[in-house]
Amino acid sequence: MSELTNIEAVILDKDGVFVNFHKLWLRMIAYRAQLIAERAAETSEMLIKIRTNCIRAMGIDEDDEAIDPYGPCSLPAQEVRVALATALFITCNELDPTYSWRTAFIVVDESMNQAKNELSLVDLSEPIPGSIERIQDLANSGFKIGVFTSDSTENINATLEKFGIKNLISVIQAGELKTQALYEELCQKLGVNPSKTLLVTDSPIDLSVAHNAGAKTVAVLSGVIEASSASSMTKGIADQVIQSLAELNISNPKKVKA
Repeated sequence: MSELTNIEAVILDKDGVFVNFHKLWLRMIAYRAQLIAERAAETSEMLIKIRTNCIRAMGIDEDDEAIDPYGPCSLPAQEVRVALATALFITCNELDPTYSWRTAFIVVDESMNQAKNELSLVDLSEPIPGSIERIQDLANSGFKIGVFTSDSTENINATLEKFGIKNLISVIQAGELKTQALYEELCQKLGVNPSKTLLVTDSPIDLSVAHNAGAKTVAVLSGVIEASSASSMTKGIADQVIQSLAELNISNPKKVKA
């Protein structure tokens, strides 16, 4: 376990780090899949098949609610749209060769819009126990705080307002597929070299992005990474693995006492 030293800024993933991923996204994903199936299916058997395949396309196993950390469920909306349309097209086109990609995208777009209008992601968002208090502690200790998320800017801003911590966040990078370039851009906006930042995330993809940028990284088990697979998923890209953000233990030697 590497020591977390010489850190000036803490950059946080959103879902799975300070927002309960399962309570938020499992419900939204299931609802989207249901709406898609209801629009596209002509029989009850087909409805079940479409719904199941759309959920599987998100990298989710309905039997045990396991989530593939490399799956598209936490990617930006455009990537989710493509994954769902692919699942729908393949399922329907097998039975009806005239079923088109255009139709699949129309059905998915209509369903995603309806789900967005009928289910509020902000209302469904619940903080992971201890996470908000830890963010407040980090800010009070003099760390700059950033958020690195693929969720929309609208959702992250509303969620931060709901949790009462928006004023503690210096920079937000949102709504795009996460890349090393975007991480480095976020660091530049914070005014901190990537090597002096710490990313906290539940995604092995994010860990790799930040690690390649030269940042310190911590993986949390409060999101989509299972404890049983954490070692293999985080090897070489995470400096530490902890249960949740509440357990993060770093100090800021530059803090100036009042």
